Amino acid sequence: MVLLCPRCQRVNPADAVYCYFDGMVLRAHGGGPLPVPGQLPQEFTFPSGRRCRTLDDFVQGCQYEWEDARELLRRGDFAQFFTSVGRMDLAQAARETNRQTDPDILLHNFLSNLPVQKGIGPRLDLHPRRLVLGKLKPGDSKQLRLQVQNTGKGLLQGRVTVAEGASWLWVESDRGAGNPRTCALKTAREQVVTLRVDTRGLPAPQSYTAKLTVITNGGIAEVPVGLELGAVLFARPPFQGAATPREMAERMRTNPKAAVPLLESGEMQRWFAANGWAYPVCGVQARGIAAVQQFFEAMGLSKAPLVQLSENEVHFLLVAPEAQQRNVILRTSVKKWVYAQVDSDVPWLRVLTPNVAGAQNAAIGFEVDSSLMDAGRVHDGLLTIVANGGQTLAVRVRVDVRAPQRPFTRRLFGSFLTVALLALSYRLLFALPGDLFARVLATQVREPAPGSWERWVTPAVEEDGFLRQFVLATWWVGTLMGAWLLWCRRGSRASGSGGWSDVVSGALAGTLAGVAAAVTVGCLLTVVDSVPRYLLAHLFDGNGTSSAWFWTPVWIVVAVLWWAVVGAGAGVVLRAAGQRGRQVLAHAAAGGVSPLMTSSGGSRPPLAGFSSGTAKGSGCNGRRDDDGRTHAYTRQRIRQKAETLLLKGAP
Repeated sequence: MVLLCPRCQRVNPADAVYCYFDGMVLRAHGGGPLPVPGQLPQEFTFPSGRRCRTLDDFVQGCQYEWEDARELLRRGDFAQFFTSVGRMDLAQAARETNRQTDPDILLHNFLSNLPVQKGIGPRLDLHPRRLVLGKLKPGDSKQLRLQVQNTGKGLLQGRVTVAEGASWLWVESDRGAGNPRTCALKTAREQVVTLRVDTRGLPAPQSYTAKLTVITNGGIAEVPVGLELGAVLFARPPFQGAATPREMAERMRTNPKAAVPLLESGEMQRWFAANGWAYPVCGVQARGIAAVQQFFEAMGLSKAPLVQLSENEVHFLLVAPEAQQRNVILRTSVKKWVYAQVDSDVPWLRVLTPNVAGAQNAAIGFEVDSSLMDAGRVHDGLLTIVANGGQTLAVRVRVDVRAPQRPFTRRLFGSFLTVALLALSYRLLFALPGDLFARVLATQVREPAPGSWERWVTPAVEEDGFLRQFVLATWWVGTLMGAWLLWCRRGSRASGSGGWSDVVSGALAGTLAGVAAAVTVGCLLTVVDSVPRYLLAHLFDGNGTSSAWFWTPVWIVVAVLWWAVVGAGAGVVLRAAGQRGRQVLAHAAAGGVSPLMTSSGGSRPPLAGFSSGTAKGSGCNGRRDDDGRTHAYTRQRIRQKAETLLLKGAP
């Protein structure tokens, strides 16, 4: 047996109490009494304990328990309940609303579909319905107030959201929630929502619109927001009052010379930034009238002239350590100004004019330094030139570096004298703690007499307490070096990292290393000084006098001369070893050569060559970081100068 709905005339199952399609009450099976309209066959209980016996109670409970009701509808608890009590129409309505993504809209639509008495519950009203701010200037900030009213009954709950215009409009009332785009609503009568408008970064002049969406259990509404953003007028004469970039360009065309200081000082760029406009000139600002030409080209008001170079490839034949300068002309056939930024890709190719400009032509100067190149081979470098309108040109520089022709005796004795002087200097340095202090002034051995001939012909390590006195005189050098190295490392890192603990650790490690090195050097002195002791014993007669004032200088002179002979022999051997031997000599002598850099290179400062041509990049990326390249240049320059001045016999 089936039941026919008296309203929609559709067929329902025999055990149905309500119509499956419109919720109309059907006659109960078996002729029983009809249920009361709106009454639920079974009570619904919210998590808070609120009980609902009718649909009106259910709707009112959802309005007061809005957060719990949203979650119950999302999980499908409402659909499951209405299915269990035979209200398939309401269960279907609960399932269909799940297609919405916003939980507040989902619950509002569901409650609107329930067959309940109208006019109960909260009702949304807004004042004002439209927010019009009028005319603002770039950088202005303004506060707005939106009044949310509940003209119905119960608790109005929901949310105000900035749906459009979030870049310049946000909510201030609920900033503690961490989301400036939304604000929660919960009021029985009235709630004020505070909004903030900030025009910083907005291009002017232009009209802007935004939209607020208000979704509550008492209704859904949208509030349009509009403002008119006016431009900041240019204040500097003779272009005061200009309101747009095109108007400024038209005034500059009639008076280009007055625009030059405004462009070079950055005043024009700051005016663009104040109005939220993107400054059209990317990269380095040109100088003089070329700056006006550059501005017109970037604005698209003037076509960039076609430029070309007088030479695309330059060849040099240099004898190390010769340096030579050359010019390349950038020119155009059109009666316009040309400008360019020049960069180099190798340290030995130094740009003398990194930024050039001129009427129809400009000279690009550069210098080639052969002291930074290996002799006996051909080197290639590249000058990159970014000119009018972003035109990129290149000049290939090829350098054939020849080794200087020196006499055979000079080539032979260059390394000989270099290492001999180094060895002589080291032995004089060791004479202070090893000879004067440990064997004469601080020695505890009195026989033979300190400083006498018999004492100097005796090996130092055979004297009681020599190594102890030598270590006491030299260990602190390791402490200072360890602390200094860690201090330099700490200073080169970012601020806040490292600390004094690193310096203390370096001092402790340096102390241990200093003690070990002192013992090693003390034993090495005894071994290398074997020949001076033999010469002193067989070439001099110690019976004449035992004065320490006589034999001590004699011993030091003999020892120093012997160390110079040993160093000279080592220099000849290393010279004969070829390139690797010269590199060893260069590293050994680099510490003493660095003070000579400024005097041996003429009037040119040692670091001005490479960094000046690469400190600024072309294009919109702006400035580049050249610290690594500059440090590499410095290290290479010191090594090259060491080889040139010391190993090749330069004066």
